[in-house]
Amino acid sequence: MTETAASPPPATRSARTVARPATADERKAALAGLFDRSAPTYERVGVNHFADLGQRLIGHADVLPGDRILDIGCGTGAVLVPAARATGTTGSAVGVDLSAGMVARSRAALREAGLTHAHAVVADAETIDWDAQGGVHPPADGTLDVVCAGISLFFLPHPRQAVSRYRELLGPGGRLAVSWWGRPDPRWDPVFAASAPYGRGGSSHALPEDSPFRSVAALHAMLEEAGYASVETVEEPCVTRFRGPHQWWDWVWSTAGRMFWEGVPAESRERAEAAVNAELDRLRAPDGSLTSTSAVRFTVARAQRSPGSGAMR
Repeated sequence: MTETAASPPPATRSARTVARPATADERKAALAGLFDRSAPTYERVGVNHFADLGQRLIGHADVLPGDRILDIGCGTGAVLVPAARATGTTGSAVGVDLSAGMVARSRAALREAGLTHAHAVVADAETIDWDAQGGVHPPADGTLDVVCAGISLFFLPHPRQAVSRYRELLGPGGRLAVSWWGRPDPRWDPVFAASAPYGRGGSSHALPEDSPFRSVAALHAMLEEAGYASVETVEEPCVTRFRGPHQWWDWVWSTAGRMFWEGVPAESRERAEAAVNAELDRLRAPDGSLTSTSAVRFTVARAQRSPGSGAMR
């Protein structure tokens, strides 16, 4: 049986008209609230997406046993859990996130995996400064081996300041490993074009004109300006599958993508959903499923080693 295009289930459809925050602090507070609302269902609607990307990022970061790791925007632990497994009990892994709901999810994931040497704290991912939580203190400058940011760094209001701060925290030869989006699946352009006229609250994924995440060259330039010695980016496909439109709606409302739909006025929602469902119907395979193949980029930047410290690993 194939699934018919559907609106989001009533339990997930509470929408609000969202004013776009003006200041950096307001944007951070809005982002934390957005992910708090997503936390109960994030990665729980049957779509394997961020967990796969987190595992891949740890591979690109070349995490080794004994490494000391900081995970930026740890969310539900998609990067933090594989990072803690890779570094082992001789190392350490700490995840930071502004969303208390997401930090609770990460802590639960660590407990379930038995990873007692890893922790998650509520903290600003730009400043990496917090009061001790559960005995976990902020890292001192020059003490980290790896800083990871899985599909998160472009959310920060001041990414240039953030990567400079991470450079201070990394020891000689340390790595900053970042995953971020390349070109979305062009087949899906009509879906987003259909919804665009109805949104008022903006999108959490909208990039400012001066964002370094608009191109590989721009990101490399930002990292080099921040003092990283070498920067490399590889691009890989990210294939996401949905049983049908209903699961796609569930997934959107479980992610930061809900920000757009929370900003659709109540009087426009039925028309907006109908316009999107019409485009989703055109994308469906004979069995009713939907597939999106987007580009994901993995960038690794290395801190300069001190003279005489040996070859880079």
